[in-house]
Amino acid sequence: MKEFTKLNYEEKLMILKWRNHPETSKFMINEKIELNEHLNFINSLKTNKTKKYFLVDDIGVIYFINITDEKADIGLYKNPSKQKVGSKLMNEIINYGFNKLNLKKLILYVYENNLKAINLYKKFNFKEIDTKDNLIKMELINENR
Repeated sequence: MKEFTKLNYEEKLMILKWRNHPETSKFMINEKIELNEHLNFINSLKTNKTKKYFLVDDIGVIYFINITDEKADIGLYKNPSKQKVGSKLMNEIINYGFNKLNLKKLILYVYENNLKAINLYKKFNFKEIDTKDNLIKMELINENR
């Protein structure tokens, strides 16, 4: 795993391409991000202690936001050219969240129509705890995994 703040320019461009790919962006709140916005965001991570973004090899991105002593919101997206990498990305999230950040709870939000992602999260024992505006809130408590 490589922190976004340590990426070279080519890696930053690659991630933006993945993020803006139609198969990825259709499940994002902001469908398209411009290069300057992307680069400014990565630069802002250097001083933001509540957000951590990682490139995982050449397979995808994982992130932790709203990090506190006990919990964080998490997310991921894959390299659109890769298949069957969701479990590897989830393993990285769970390992980093519970073993490095020592969190008690991981929280995520997923669109109701993103069945592939929902099934992945359920496979890792995330539980649905709320639904609002087409978003399902799910959580994984460390002691229950």
